[in-house]
Amino acid sequence: MKEFNKKIVLEDGEEYYGYGFGADKEAVCEIVFNTSMAGYQEIVSDPSYTYQMVVMTYPLIGNYGITDDDYETKQPTIGGMIVREYNNHPSNFRYTKTLAEYLEENDIPGITGVDTRKLTRSIREKGSRKVIITDVKTSKQTALKKLKEYEIPKDAVSKVSCKKRWYSRTANPNFNVVAVDCGIKLNIVRSLNKRGCNVTVVPYNITAKEVIDLKPDGIFLSNGPGNPEDVTEVIKLIKQLKGKYPIFRDLFRTSNDKPSLWSQNLQIEIWTQRW
Repeated sequence: MKEFNKKIVLEDGEEYYGYGFGADKEAVCEIVFNTSMAGYQEIVSDPSYTYQMVVMTYPLIGNYGITDDDYETKQPTIGGMIVREYNNHPSNFRYTKTLAEYLEENDIPGITGVDTRKLTRSIREKGSRKVIITDVKTSKQTALKKLKEYEIPKDAVSKVSCKKRWYSRTANPNFNVVAVDCGIKLNIVRSLNKRGCNVTVVPYNITAKEVIDLKPDGIFLSNGPGNPEDVTEVIKLIKQLKGKYPIFRDLFRTSNDKPSLWSQNLQIEIWTQRW
C-alpha cells in the first residue's frame, strides 16, 4: 500500500490520513458532512458550502464524473472534499471531465482514503469544527496553530451573490419572480421557469425601491452560506417588503440533515398562495 501524502486535522486534535486529489494545496475550513448517495457535482458546485469542507458519507465518489449540465453555479466556492474512496475512471457517457480535474481547475483540495464513518460520527457527536487539509509531514502542533489563528470569514453571501441582476425567462410566463441571490442554485431558477415564472435574480444588497420597481408577483429568498444574522441587508429588505408581496424561501436541507440556517434563523413571515 502506498504511503499517505495528505491528512486532515480538526481543531480538537483529531487526525485522519489519506491521499490527495484535486488541487495540491493547504486549506482551512469548517467541516460538515453530506449523506447524499448521488449528486456530488451539485454539492461541490453549491454556493451554500462556501468556506466549508464537506465529508461525503457515501463511500464511492467520482464514479460518474462531471457533466456540463449539472452545475449549481458557474464558479464553485466549496472549501474542499473528504471521501472514503475516489474513482478517477468514470463510467458515464455524459461526463466531460473527472471530479479531480474539476477540483484542480478550481483550486479546490480533496482527500481520499479517510475513514468517513468515524469522521461523520465525530461531527455528529461533537459538532462542526475548523479543519485543515495539509501535507502528511505537517506536525500536529503546526496544524493546530494554523487552526487557532484562522477565523471563518463572515462575508460568504457577498462572495457568492451576483454583482448585478440577471434574467431567466420562459415561454408563456404566468408570473414574474424576483429572486434575492444569497447563494442561489441554478436548479432553483430552472424549477421556477418550468412552473411558468420569469425570474429576475438580484444581488443580496438590493434596495426595496429597486425590487418594487421590478413589479414582481412574488419574491423568492434563496438559501446561502454562513449565518443569516450577518446579512443585515437581507433582513432590512424583507422588513421593508413584508406585507406587500408573497414571499417564499428555499427549504434546502443542509449537510447535517437539519434545515439550513436560512430556514432556521431568518425570522420572517411567509405568505403562501397557489402559484
